[in-house]
Amino acid sequence: MKKIITFGLCVLLCCSSLLFAESVELVGGKLKLVLYPKTGTFSLYHLSDVGKNRYEPLYEDRNDGITNWYSVNSNGRIFKLEKKPFRPVEIEVTETGAKFIFTPSDDFQVEQEFSFVNDPETAIPAAVRIETRVENTSGKVGTFAVKALYDTILGENQGIHFSTDLRNRVSTETKFVAGVNPDKVLVSQNKTNSLMFLLGESVPNRHESMYVANWNRLNTHSWLPEFVEGRSFNTQYSINDSAVLIVWPERKLAANRKMITELIIGPYTPSLIPGYVPGSAAETDRLADSEYVYTEAEMLSFTVWERQQAILRLFERIEEIEANPESATDEELVQLNEALDFLLEQTQE
Repeated sequence: MKKIITFGLCVLLCCSSLLFAESVELVGGKLKLVLYPKTGTFSLYHLSDVGKNRYEPLYEDRNDGITNWYSVNSNGRIFKLEKKPFRPVEIEVTETGAKFIFTPSDDFQVEQEFSFVNDPETAIPAAVRIETRVENTSGKVGTFAVKALYDTILGENQGIHFSTDLRNRVSTETKFVAGVNPDKVLVSQNKTNSLMFLLGESVPNRHESMYVANWNRLNTHSWLPEFVEGRSFNTQYSINDSAVLIVWPERKLAANRKMITELIIGPYTPSLIPGYVPGSAAETDRLADSEYVYTEAEMLSFTVWERQQAILRLFERIEEIEANPESATDEELVQLNEALDFLLEQTQE
């Protein structure tokens, strides 16, 4: 049985505390979140501009997205949040979304709740909040920690795996540490879609560190990966296979106490970034309304995100002209290539 729940502008939902054996779909705005109780995993999609009701994945979704997972460290023992023999994954519909309930051990239980986050400028769902609550059910004091792995795909074919509000390009192994690195958002993107992870200090219950590296190097049995700053995203078995690992700090919990972690992911939405000032980051609208050929002064004023978007738009336009040479003049093609060279030079600085 597949249960589909649609969220309007006000996020209306009347059913709760129901259990489903098959996937549950939550739809809000242009987003669709699919939860799979058979595996304890979930996939996030964005409505495509091409086709009817066609959604595109924002990270790897093959086999119900099993290359993406959460784990809990309970007193030094690592438990992946997944279906286990005699310990099925429960799923419940809530007033604002849905939640998984995992009981990997008698020592702890996990509730992982999903809800949409509205864009404050449009009041339309623009991202997903994932709140993971770990309760100590061991009857004694224990230590717990949480981590999550996301198998990102959007930036792998663009030559720029990731970018942040402060970095044009993140294309080698990198670690972001809370309180040390001031980056507020990590973005993976291609020509049509983007996926952001909020990093800002004002994000509640935020992570301790975030790693970007080859998926195989992050998909480890040890709690923390072997990190080498600047190492490529290639291994012997996979090329250009980047991923994001998010680690939350260890907490000591008394009996029946909970630790809470929170993550916000979704398409790049400037108004959701901590410290956003309305009107200061209308990158998408400004680029969408402009011509493909930019002035040098305009390109010098671009933010990191605007520059990335402009490069993608120029590549796309040049590909259109190469496929149909009669669609543009020689002068336009020269201007496009000059603008592209200028922006690429800025990216490398």
